[in-house]
Amino acid sequence: MPTACLIGLDLGTSAIKGALLDAAGGCALRSVERATRYRHPHPEWVEADAEELYNDLTGVIRELAAASPAPVRALAAAAASGNTLLADAQGRPLTPVINWMDRRCAGKPPPALAGLTPADVRRVTGWPCVDSFPLAHLAWLRAHRPALLDRAAHVCMNTDWLLFRLTGQWAMDDSTAATFHLLDQPARRWHRPYLERLGVTEPQLSRVTPSGTAVGPLTAAAAADTGLTTETVAVAGCFDHPAAARAVGVSQPGRLLLSCGTSWVGLTPHGDRDAILAAELLCDPFLSDRGGPWAGIFSVPAIGPVINWYVDRLIAPGERDRLRIFDESAAQAAPGADGLVINLLEPPRPVAGSRAAISRAVMEGAARALRDKLLALAPHGFRSNQAVMVGGPSKSPVWPGILAELSGLKLTVGSAHAGAVGAALLAGEGKGE
Repeated sequence: MPTACLIGLDLGTSAIKGALLDAAGGCALRSVERATRYRHPHPEWVEADAEELYNDLTGVIRELAAASPAPVRALAAAAASGNTLLADAQGRPLTPVINWMDRRCAGKPPPALAGLTPADVRRVTGWPCVDSFPLAHLAWLRAHRPALLDRAAHVCMNTDWLLFRLTGQWAMDDSTAATFHLLDQPARRWHRPYLERLGVTEPQLSRVTPSGTAVGPLTAAAAADTGLTTETVAVAGCFDHPAAARAVGVSQPGRLLLSCGTSWVGLTPHGDRDAILAAELLCDPFLSDRGGPWAGIFSVPAIGPVINWYVDRLIAPGERDRLRIFDESAAQAAPGADGLVINLLEPPRPVAGSRAAISRAVMEGAARALRDKLLALAPHGFRSNQAVMVGGPSKSPVWPGILAELSGLKLTVGSAHAGAVGAALLAGEGKGE
């Protein structure tokens, strides 16, 4: 029996996932999942209630704590981050959580960002967004809610706010901070020129710390909310894809993580940050603080909802066991889907064909989109022949084979909860387990 356990959390776009690990052997003992909820107060706005998020998180932790056969020594969270929140001096939310999918600034960066280009922002922060993610959210607040932004004692994301709720400490890991777009990534400190543009001060921001650093023990209130004790330590986590890469052993150049969810994302370790930026990849610090590689990240954005449209409208409308039907139908079709081609990067539309052909064409469409990304990266020196696939589609008995066939990758399948497992490994690192 385990003598100590760890909890890892994955704050995903569609769900909060949790994993309970044996601290000694790294064996996953239990997993839990709870769907996330959003509000849309205006067209293209995507928000969440911070207290609901905290309650969902602590609910997942409570389930794992109740199932633990040994004391939980530490916990950490990976996250699909880039979600903005303002809080007062006591940590009480002043705004909803503005989600990374929010499009209120799409195509029209607010005045505080005038003159900035995506390339400018990428060089500093590792990420290139000027009309989405927190840099744009905060610029929007500066333009439309200036008094509220000035009144906020804490300018944060949901991730460091949740750490505060658990520990009473304000901290943000440098991986998550890349999605905040305010960090000078090579120097690992807040980028003062961007703060000046926004009228934000360093005391309003959390301290930056490497992933895997212990933040502090749970407060008495958090222990009561989670079913843990004040001896459990919360540890700084990371962005969700680097966590999954840690879990499945993608840690060296030449290897590739394929994380398939709302977006299909590839992560490849690389030793040269400049090369990652030149290839126009997103850059994560990954293992660079200990002499290891950075990570380049690319995506086929938001194809998950398009896939769901085809499944729900054309393949298995009204069916309870829709994913089983999707898999079985795709298995019945020959490669090439009887000549049917579906481009998942275009808006979904009705197509003519059998259910089997449409199912196969959807799976091949996702595989082609990833293959095209890999082909575009090859001239920049990013070549991979081995990959690990994680996420919901990795559980399909058909899809990984289609992806391997069309991409030429030697493909293995990892845990569907790899992000949470990777976060648990960081929790163990921070606690010294």
